[in-house]
Amino acid sequence: MDVKAIIVIDMINGFCREGNLYSERFARLVPKVRHHLEREMAAGSTVVFLVDTHAPDDPEFAMFPEHCVAGSGEDEVVDELRDLAERSIVMRKDRFSGFHATGLDDMLAQLAPDEVEVVGVCTDICVLHTVAGLRDRRFVTSVRADLVDTYDTPGHPAEEMNRFALTHMRDVLGATVT
Repeated sequence: MDVKAIIVIDMINGFCREGNLYSERFARLVPKVRHHLEREMAAGSTVVFLVDTHAPDDPEFAMFPEHCVAGSGEDEVVDELRDLAERSIVMRKDRFSGFHATGLDDMLAQLAPDEVEVVGVCTDICVLHTVAGLRDRRFVTSVRADLVDTYDTPGHPAEEMNRFALTHMRDVLGATVT
């Protein structure tokens, strides 16, 4: 039997419900991600939620507005996915890559999945950097194009950034994009 892991990136209040980096684009993903995770968990997939969590003085705030500060509520999995997160592995991260000081490396080494699927936000930031980390570790990786998204602001056109990131993950990092 194949072993599958699903990494759910930043489906949290600070992106999907409120705060400086909230996007309606992210909010629209929540029910689709839930439906997908319910099916995958029923099939025996291991699910890992990566949760963006920052200290109040995080250097990242020089580039991005303050967001997902520990204890603010923005750093919590959205209510609609919370029951699934409670039956999954939850890891907090403070960098773009899910591999920086999270324990993800060790967990995946123990699980030894045949495939790692990535869903969540932002396609061109945390999803892309985590997929790059998976490739560096030689995991067979897939990305669900319908279950990732990025934000749309002046200078950051969402459709263009999604297209770039998905193409890069497919053509350069070797991920299967479905």
